[in-house]
Amino acid sequence: MKPVYVCSRCDAEISRTAEECPHCGYNPTSIAWRFGAGALIFGAALALVSPPVGLFGVFVGIIAIGGSYLLSPAE
Repeated sequence: MKPVYVCSRCDAEISRTAEECPHCGYNPTSIAWRFGAGALIFGAALALVSPPVGLFGVFVGIIAIGGSYLLSPAE
């Protein structure tokens, strides 16, 4: 039996070895998602030193992660 997980976009079960969801085409490791995660982490750390700049980084990270959902193909 193959281990499976649930797609965060369409809630369908997919194999852990699949690079993208075969049902909706969502790829969580897309460049937009990775950029957003990096900006979110870096912005959170930078918020401790310089809150205005850090919070802007967090905002950019959230927008980029949200945009990765929009960039992936729809059903």
